[in-house]
Amino acid sequence: MPKIALISDVHANLSALKEVISKLGQFSPDQWVCLGDIVGYGPEPNACIDLIREKDMQCVLGNHDAGVAGLLSLNHFRNPNRRLIEQTSKLISPENHNWLSELPLVIEEKEWMAAHASPVEPDQWRYLESAFTVREILKAIKPKYCFVGHTHKPVLVSDQFGKRGISEEGKYLINPGSVGQSRDDDYRASCGLLDTEKNEYHNFRLEFDIEHTITSLIKLGYSFDEAKHLMRSR
Repeated sequence: MPKIALISDVHANLSALKEVISKLGQFSPDQWVCLGDIVGYGPEPNACIDLIREKDMQCVLGNHDAGVAGLLSLNHFRNPNRRLIEQTSKLISPENHNWLSELPLVIEEKEWMAAHASPVEPDQWRYLESAFTVREILKAIKPKYCFVGHTHKPVLVSDQFGKRGISEEGKYLINPGSVGQSRDDDYRASCGLLDTEKNEYHNFRLEFDIEHTITSLIKLGYSFDEAKHLMRSR
């Protein structure tokens, strides 16, 4: 299965998720991998879960997913997001609630492994923002590719200093960035496509209807300022 579509940190942003699925679908990927945090921050959790399940994506558990599923204390979150996570637990169907609670922390296959945060002690929800830390993790794992999310910032890191792109040699960590709430001064949705046969990786940035997302949050009872804060919108 050479083509792998990578998404992460959807955060209940249906408008952004639809754009990402439409774009990646143009490449007819062999696998879809979702790196967690389907819910939290955004207003349409049930619809996002439904869409991801319809695409039969392989998914790992994110910290916001764990909060909604009752697997992580809400003390780990701050308002207004904590309030939204409590609300999300009531917005999603019982079936989707159970589905979230059963997601694994890590998925490992022959060529790749996936986790929301670090694949080493994944329940500690560490942010992998240091190339040094990433290379230590790449040394510790067997697969060629490690897929993570959590930082909301797209990145490709090789186990070799100064190396850019992907080749047949070496190991690589890929973070496709966030679908629903980017944090790299570019509000657009972020996603990735890995072609393991051609040794190519492409990151895509896509416009979405952010006004729809803001309006949907307001309809749930959040102020305009709270909605903008939840979406990191300026």
